Amino acid sequence: MTNNIPLPPVKRPLGLTILSALMAAGAAAILVRAAMVHSAGLGLVFRSVCALLIAGIALGLWKLWNSARVFLFFLLVLEIAGCLLALFLYALRQSQTRLAIELVVIVGLSAFVLWFLQTLDVRHAFGEASAWPNTVKALVLTIFTGLLAFPFFWMAVATFKENLDLYATENNPFLFNLEPTLEHLRYLFTQTEYAQWLLNTAWVGLAVVAITLLLAIPAAYALARLTGRWGERLGIAIFLTYLVPPTLLFIPLSRVVAILGLQDSLWSLVLVYPSITVPFSIWLLMGFFKSIPKELEDAAMVDGLTRFGAFIKLVIPISTSGILTVVIFSFTLVTQEFVYAVTFISPKAKQMVGVGVPNFLVLGDVYYWGALMAACLIASLPVAFFYNLFLDRFIAGFTVGAVKG
Repeated sequence: MTNNIPLPPVKRPLGLTILSALMAAGAAAILVRAAMVHSAGLGLVFRSVCALLIAGIALGLWKLWNSARVFLFFLLVLEIAGCLLALFLYALRQSQTRLAIELVVIVGLSAFVLWFLQTLDVRHAFGEASAWPNTVKALVLTIFTGLLAFPFFWMAVATFKENLDLYATENNPFLFNLEPTLEHLRYLFTQTEYAQWLLNTAWVGLAVVAITLLLAIPAAYALARLTGRWGERLGIAIFLTYLVPPTLLFIPLSRVVAILGLQDSLWSLVLVYPSITVPFSIWLLMGFFKSIPKELEDAAMVDGLTRFGAFIKLVIPISTSGILTVVIFSFTLVTQEFVYAVTFISPKAKQMVGVGVPNFLVLGDVYYWGALMAACLIASLPVAFFYNLFLDRFIAGFTVGAVKG
């Protein structure tokens, strides 16, 4: 029989109590300041969110939640890094003495709080847990996330900025110094054929994806199941045609398009683009089909399925990752291809989005930056969304097929 001896309560360090109280008071001061200066708008929302965040950290420190300490640790490290960058890249170079002193004070206070959060008393209060491992993980994740998300953030800010705010060098380029505007979106959709360019790109992309799948899937399966070395040799030979640069092919292909009478028609792109997507897709799917054991198909045929039935009901569902990879690759190529689109299509209303945007939003030395950023943002968001939605399958399609093939 064991004696249940209650553990003594963990004593909260006095410094931690003071820090929690100071942060709670700071959150209240931010709320009061927001209510006095910003009666409405984004400024009030931003300050209110900051105040709630600081109040949540203060409550977490008071309750001795280690997650609150780790999050505060993470914010302080970011604060120190940002202040040091501002100090050496701007304040000292521009001889901003007052700003440099303020940055040094902020770095010193942040470093002191970091040191305090790692003292023995504080670590004992939080169960001897160190904040550094989780902070490093969060920093690495934040850096990569920031690098990947920054282009979208920049495009979004430039889309809604007024021209005066966008071109003034003394303004902060990352914030709205003036009220946001919809003028760039209005210009994009009323003064250009941007909506039609999006429809053209979507139609050509879906057609190319369908043709690529119809040709690449059976060809890759036949080559993967071909006995001997001929299947692999033919697969490599087909893939080598993908490596031929478009700059060498667009002249002879333009002759083919002219003979077929497809000039200035989207069907010319539907005809030409599969010459790029099909070879790569066959090579990719060959490796994926080879990773599927033949015994599965043999067992399916023993159960009564034909070779074609086993291919449709067994091989295709297993190969979903590889097929999705082909779909994403083919559609992405259509959206970003430039050489063939600018060579075969001349009318403004039949342009692809990758050609229409730079050709009609850059007039000589006049750059419509707001409309350019809006066009790029609208065209890239759907592709980025579906890419991230099927990211695991996309990676599996490349790794399984490429490694095991």
